[in-house]
Amino acid sequence: MNLVSRELMRRVRDSIHDYIDLDDLESSLVDTQPYQRLRWIKQLGSANLVYPGANHTRLEHSIGVSHLAKQMASQSGVSRDEIHLLSIAGLLHDLGHSPYSHLADELPFGKDHVEVTQDIIRNSKISDIFYDEGINVKEICNLIRGDHKYGSLISGDIDGDRLDYLMRDSHYTGVKTGVDTGRLVTKMSILDNELVIGESGLPVVETFLTSRSIMFPTVYFHPFSRGAELMLARATTAAIANNSFSYESFVSFTDHRFLSELDSAGNLSKKLVNDFENRRIIKRVVSLTKDETEEMGISKSDIETLESSIAEKLDIEPSEIFMDMPPLKVVPAMKVKILKEDGTLDYASNMSTITKSLYEAQFDHWRCRIYAPPKMSKQASEVAKRELGI
Repeated sequence: MNLVSRELMRRVRDSIHDYIDLDDLESSLVDTQPYQRLRWIKQLGSANLVYPGANHTRLEHSIGVSHLAKQMASQSGVSRDEIHLLSIAGLLHDLGHSPYSHLADELPFGKDHVEVTQDIIRNSKISDIFYDEGINVKEICNLIRGDHKYGSLISGDIDGDRLDYLMRDSHYTGVKTGVDTGRLVTKMSILDNELVIGESGLPVVETFLTSRSIMFPTVYFHPFSRGAELMLARATTAAIANNSFSYESFVSFTDHRFLSELDSAGNLSKKLVNDFENRRIIKRVVSLTKDETEEMGISKSDIETLESSIAEKLDIEPSEIFMDMPPLKVVPAMKVKILKEDGTLDYASNMSTITKSLYEAQFDHWRCRIYAPPKMSKQASEVAKRELGI
């Protein structure tokens, strides 16, 4: 396998990284059907209902991750052949995302998108391209999973994926953050098969983590777009339960095809997708902090019972009440390692009060929410609060 001497085939003008060069192998991967599907998958799902400019796609993000993986690997002393493998892994890492990006994560069944990505690589034209080029499919999959000596550059605490999506999502939503990616990359190195940041790069790590802390409550878990995703998840669950389409078909759809299939599914799915398309989104009627949720003893196992009880008292269908308990995100600062000037390693959280504060802030931002149809939001709020004893 010789990945070093490749012919430049394509130069992409990117809104974040300026010009990105793709060689003939990378171009052939981009031109496959599984990759072109990403052109029709919005990076931020339903966030454009809140941020109208957020219409960027998984395709451009993936090209950006590939570009950053090359830069990070080059800075870290990785061989040229392995740099190219990292570039390919970055290019393909999001193939398994469902319509509306993370919607599959909201379903009560199915596979992780990384598993789906691996299935696509093994069972599509991509594996034929790899065979012809002498590329080990397993090694690419291991890189994408992070199970590789250089996997942390693709799937780690501070990796090409997170760096690109923070810059790209900030740019298209207009939510200003400011990550100095260039400086952060220059402070990276590989030590004992682990990505570490030089001590002088600690302030840039703090900026990265601050940006991420801002984006999660402001964009990724915005209550309005979160409500929209709950509607799509329930519509999808109903359509699959009614055999309108399979889960396997669902993860292969583009955004447009997905909405069309939900409309064709009829009944609840049709109603919810029509409301979604016309921005008639369910309204938040109760919002509980992490501490309040824990004090009440509410867990995910209570969701169905609470939804049904509230709906019964409102004399509406249980499918019209939505309760959301998103996962508790762990700020990666707790695992980021800093190479100190004396040659020893320590965690960023032990060296920076900012990273400690950001770790606590993620729990401050977390909310358990109950949503109801807009036309009865006031009544639903009163009923839900009585049901919860607040």
